[in-house]
Amino acid sequence: MAILELADRGEVELAYATLRMCSEMLDKTLPVHGDDVDNIDEDDVEWKQGRHQETVGMMTSRSGDIERRITALSSLRSSGTDSLLLPTNYYGPSNQAQQKRRHFISKLLSKHVPEAPMQRLSSLLQQSVKYQCLTGAFPAVQKLFQDQIGDDNEEEDGGGKKKKKRKSPEKKFDLVLGNVNMVGSSSDKKHKHKSSAAREGGSVERIPSRVKYCIRLGKKSYIESALFLPDGKGLVTGSSDGFIEIWGEPSTSGDEPIQSDIDYEKLRTSDLPYQKNDELMMQDASILAMDVSHDGTMLASASSDGNVCVWKIADGRLLRKLERTHGGSGGSSNQGCAVTCIQFSPDGSKLLTGGHDSTCREFGLLSSRMIKEFRGHKSYINCCSYVILSNSSIVTLSESSGERNFLAVVTGSADGSVRVWDGRSAEPLREILPPISTSQNSSIHDVDSIVSSRSIHTVVHLHSPPGTMVVVPRSDKAFLMSLSGSILQTYVRDDVQGTEFLAATVSPSNQWLYVSADDGKCIVFDLNTGKVEKILRSFTEDCVGKSGATCEISGLLHHPHHSFIAGYTNDKTLKRGMLSIWK
Repeated sequence: MAILELADRGEVELAYATLRMCSEMLDKTLPVHGDDVDNIDEDDVEWKQGRHQETVGMMTSRSGDIERRITALSSLRSSGTDSLLLPTNYYGPSNQAQQKRRHFISKLLSKHVPEAPMQRLSSLLQQSVKYQCLTGAFPAVQKLFQDQIGDDNEEEDGGGKKKKKRKSPEKKFDLVLGNVNMVGSSSDKKHKHKSSAAREGGSVERIPSRVKYCIRLGKKSYIESALFLPDGKGLVTGSSDGFIEIWGEPSTSGDEPIQSDIDYEKLRTSDLPYQKNDELMMQDASILAMDVSHDGTMLASASSDGNVCVWKIADGRLLRKLERTHGGSGGSSNQGCAVTCIQFSPDGSKLLTGGHDSTCREFGLLSSRMIKEFRGHKSYINCCSYVILSNSSIVTLSESSGERNFLAVVTGSADGSVRVWDGRSAEPLREILPPISTSQNSSIHDVDSIVSSRSIHTVVHLHSPPGTMVVVPRSDKAFLMSLSGSILQTYVRDDVQGTEFLAATVSPSNQWLYVSADDGKCIVFDLNTGKVEKILRSFTEDCVGKSGATCEISGLLHHPHHSFIAGYTNDKTLKRGMLSIWK
């Protein structure tokens, strides 16, 4: 049809060229048979009557039939007659018109191509946003829509007194970054205490200021690892006695649970009956690291004896057990080296682990065997992660086998270095050495020994700006770095000097960097400017529930949706382990 229309519009040469390119495909195409004819409306009776004659000609060669029609059209137009005349049966039997032929083809295609109502996409987006607001995925949006901020406008009530008129601010939501912007919400006098980002019209993300929930374990049981579930409706803890527990029971109003209000101090038993029956997930040694798959269905746990287990969260069933994933001398002890970090691959088919044997390894869940080993660090692996890189980040197009994006592995070690590896070949791509000064040496780059180096305990990848990461060593500085090794920002305390950063986490919008220091305080940095935005002075004391405590915070984690941060310690001098959630 398109070729015939080209010729009808005077583009005969283009029509012939298109026909030559599509002739083989056209010859393989069968003509319309009886089933298609029967589905035509009664208005197309003329088409039915002349269909058999056309089909006989087309069965010989469809491309030849189209060529004959174009030739007939060219001869008719070149004879000097009316340029709008068409040969007999040019578009179809019984001198079918162009529009009628298009209508017939659209009817045939409509049986194979589904039709979607107009504005279907916008309706689906609206429904998804409403559902996520209902379930608490957008809590900031809900709260801002419910709040009312005073205005300078005043009006008189019935008693003659003046009262301030209150109105809601203008709000908008960024579906990509998940930020809530407030425009002209109030006067500058009332909100001078707000952060610099909020004053400039940036995203509103609160900084926690008080303890909201406290999770307490039994005596002589300490939290070694913890994480929030991807949907934010639960918190998983791994203890020193090998137990894995999921906290976060929905609050109830009468007999109905309130899904948007989660009580993290209670075990989640409403939809996890195995925890209600005290059938907890458990390993034989301390749970040092955990991770949840991207779909939120599987939980991976790694223990101090080198074993890795994969669990199904819905029923607590053990799906896979990988024994002695790291180390293992084969002597009198059957234990392997401790596994300190673990992460699922983006598709959930593999596990990435790092341990005390200075190696990072990848295991396939189907085969339950090691696939790759990333070897090169000189000390413990403290963190490991998958990251999708573009060619412009650290490698050229030829080095990535012609792929625009490829999967890489990033590891941080106690030897003071961050390494980037090719996820396919396990070859090292970059070694990044942050400028960490020590008391013995001004730089650790020129010494082979790791004694004077500062351990890198946290590497967090950011979505904004892309291709960057926050590197936090046990030092008085943290760094915002690119994957090529460039330092983009340095985070240093402005109140005291010489303290060490023990744990760190980043808010979901990549606006705040929370760092716990060895003086018991939590420092909140603005990731963009590097300035200290707030200091939580009694952070360690409130996390462990003991005034004057001198223990160190072992881990920090941030809620995926709410402005909640959690801190815990595995200090064995305490009577029991405790995790505090700040709001």
